[in-house]
Parts: sequence; structure tokens; C-alpha cells
Amino acid sequence: MVIFVAMLQAVTTFLNRPIAEDFRFKTQIWQAIQTGIYVFLFIYFFGGPSFGAPNRAGMLALFGAGCAVSTLMANWLVPILFSRIYDEDRWVVWKYILHTLFVLFCISVGNQLLLVLTQNDYPPFIQMYLIVTLIGFFPIISGVFVTERRRLKRNLAQAQALNRQLTQRAEPPLPDLSDSRPTKAEIATEVESKPLVLSSESGKERLTLQPEQLLFVESVGNYVEVHWLNRNEVQKTVLRSTLKEVADALRTYPQFFRCHRAFLVNLKCIHQTEGNARGYQLTISAVSTKIPVSRSYLDAFDTRINEVL
Repeated sequence: MVIFVAMLQAVTTFLNRPIAEDFRFKTQIWQAIQTGIYVFLFIYFFGGPSFGAPNRAGMLALFGAGCAVSTLMANWLVPILFSRIYDEDRWVVWKYILHTLFVLFCISVGNQLLLVLTQNDYPPFIQMYLIVTLIGFFPIISGVFVTERRRLKRNLAQAQALNRQLTQRAEPPLPDLSDSRPTKAEIATEVESKPLVLSSESGKERLTLQPEQLLFVESVGNYVEVHWLNRNEVQKTVLRSTLKEVADALRTYPQFFRCHRAFLVNLKCIHQTEGNARGYQLTISAVSTKIPVSRSYLDAFDTRINEVL
């Protein structure tokens, strides 16, 4: 019984493990093309004397194209139509497995339609679905986990490098007194030290802070929650505004960076970073909330934090 419970917990943990996914058209069109080529080659070499010999290559190319279109629709169009379900930030293993079975279902429907339209013999749909699943399920799953492993390795290495920077922050260079003109660093410091003002959409609510007081901002529905320091105590102020409006108000302060669709963070307040397959998790001193850096912001985040630190 204990072994069964332990196995059940292990399976549950695995199925709920976060997994990275990219539903953007640029990524999915390439994956769809790869799927079409894979189907063509697999049936050509292992499918036996399918279809008439004179038209065999043409028919297989048609099926490869059909599989590519079905894959693109399932992996790109459907996530757009059902964006709440296909939330990349809440994508886990069990969702991915179900989605893979759905993709294979779409491919089976496409194949069955092509067989009917081209007046070829076709098997019962359940048989078609089983054949497509046997051919495609494990290559798809294996490819995703290999890609995830690669992303995880990259993000862990970047997070470790960033942690070394955070623990060994260099002292600012001594100013050159021979030149009275302000340096770029001095100009940036002057900008960063100016008080910032955040206001609600109506302008009736205003919050004025020193830049070093602002820790992070989180978008919650039609409001933003501003987390800031008041004499070393973390305070939260809720404003009716959007994260985009907050980011626009802070655009002259380079230390503030939008790292996620729901979070904007003060890069100078980051205490530690952790890497995972999706991106980073940021830790800020005196705050228990983990700030995510999503995949689409990773490159810009790496560039900006190197500039700020």
C-alpha cells in the first residue's frame, strides 16, 4: 500500500510538472512542416505499397501536406481560440499529453477526409486514429521532452551566472574629475533617482515613490498591485490601471522591466534567480512572491539586467 501511494504521488508530481510550450505561429509552422516531412518519409519507407504505384509519391506528399495543415491548426489556431485553456504559464505535462492526443485526432480526421476525397479505400476511423497515434505519439512526446531538457539546461546555466553577478556586484567606477561634463553613468543615476509617480486611470489616485522603494507590480484583472517599501516594511497599493500604463510611466527608469504579462520588476531589488524550462523565477528580498520571467522576455531580460547591474 505504501509503495502504491508513493508511485501514485510520483505519477501525480510528474503529470503536474511545468513544461515549456510555444504556440506562436513562427514556431508552429516549422513544427508543422517537420510533421509533414516525417509522415511522408515514414509511410514511403515503412508503409508498404500504399496507393497506386504511379501516383504513390504524389499521394504521400498530399498526405504529408494534410498532416502539416492539421498540425498547424491544432497547435496554433486552437490555442488562439481557446487562450484561457492554452495558457503557456500554466502548461503542465498532463495538459500536453491530452493536447498531443487531440493533435493526433485532428491529423486522423484530415487523413480520413483525404482518403474519401481521393476515392481511396479507408479504414474505420478508430483504426485510423490508432495507426496515427502509434506512428506519431512517441516521436512527438520525445521531441518535446528533449527540447524542454535543452531549455532547462540553458536557463539553469543563465540563472547561475546571474546569481554570481548578484553576489559580486561591482563597485561603481571613480569619476574622472578632469572632465566636468556629466558621464552617461551620472546621467543615468540622476534619472534613476528622480521620484516616480503612478496614478490610476482617472488620475484621482496617485502614488509617489523613490525608485528604490518600488519592488514589483502585478496585474490583477482591471487593477495593478504595487508592492513597495515603506521604512523597510513591504506595502501594497492597489490602483485601477493596466501594467502597460505602469510600464509606460516607468520607461525612463532602466531598472524597471516587464518580465511577464502580469509582472513588472525592479531589477535592482532582485536577490536571487532560479531557472526552469519556462524561464526564470526571481526572488526579491522581504517578499515571498516568486516573480516569473516568461520565455518571450528571456533575451530582453538578460540584456537589460546586464546593463543595470
